[in-house]
Amino acid sequence: MKLTADLISNSPTYINAIKEFELDLSGSHIALIENLGATRNLYDAINLCNNTVRILGNFPELTRLQSIYIADNRVASIERELATQLPQLHTLVLSNNDIAELVDLEPLREFKKLQHLSLVNNPVAFKPHARLWCIWRLADSLHVLDFERITLAERKEAKKLFETPKGGLSDLAKSILEIESSAANTFVPGEGLGNQSANEVSQQDTMDVDKQQSIAELKARIREEMAQVEAMEEFV
Repeated sequence: MKLTADLISNSPTYINAIKEFELDLSGSHIALIENLGATRNLYDAINLCNNTVRILGNFPELTRLQSIYIADNRVASIERELATQLPQLHTLVLSNNDIAELVDLEPLREFKKLQHLSLVNNPVAFKPHARLWCIWRLADSLHVLDFERITLAERKEAKKLFETPKGGLSDLAKSILEIESSAANTFVPGEGLGNQSANEVSQQDTMDVDKQQSIAELKARIREEMAQVEAMEEFV
């Protein structure tokens, strides 16, 4: 299904569990992010969970948007201009997607306010040193990764692993950055569009209730982590 202005205007909106004004586009069989200018920059959060999106990008400039929930998709790449399109983003839930290499996360370095990031059940999460790499390489503002608070000890360990004593890149860091982005060869234009059988659509529809429950649990965990992070001075 195309993400049209009509779909946006007819989709549910509400105040979510962490008091964001949210547009709910979950479970809409969306394959491509487009036409979000029709939101008129009204929302704090957009829920794109349980779709078939492959590229996280193609947003207009949305200066109000603070949270994107895009778990359970097929996201394999992140558009390099995303941080300029979404300057206020502080929460990005990318659980259960297809991001494969650590270099595929490089666009997230440009975010100035990103505090909460989930990469749970992406191939990249199983790479050696993945957590420490994200702590060292991504936004300095990051406080919570995969629903676990980042500690000062982890920051020190990450710096020791990926930096030389003089502040340069370690051999390990260089080897990670030399790996070609896997996303460049994974997206086929038009793939997944209009190819679902009636049976597949029906099966996906039966999962919607469970998916919504999972989304609610994700938001509850984010709310708890936000409260804990704000209360603990040793985390930066």
